[in-house]
Amino acid sequence: MGKRVNTKLVAFQFPFLIDDIEIRFPPGEYAVEIEEETILGTSFQTYRHIQTVLVKHPPNAQSGPTHTWPVNHEALARAIDADADRFRESRRAALSAQNTSNKKAGSE
Repeated sequence: MGKRVNTKLVAFQFPFLIDDIEIRFPPGEYAVEIEEETILGTSFQTYRHIQTVLVKHPPNAQSGPTHTWPVNHEALARAIDADADRFRESRRAALSAQNTSNKKAGSE
């Protein structure tokens, strides 16, 4: 069976947790490696998910250890969604505070 690994980069803006891993991950950029294998016997090439790995490389090409954690891909997706929701809410709050400050300065 053939295998492939797809890698994507995700950036977390806030500390985050992933189900079943007792680590509070710091914000930053992480690579996500998704390993899949070919399903034989189909009329077109199809892949089955094998595993998802979260990878933290040293920052800015510095030397140091690379850390890896096998993760549940659904739990990782929930963590990514939660971070995006939190980021959007923080942007709304910042814009609201800025608008309030501008209105206050304009009325003085």
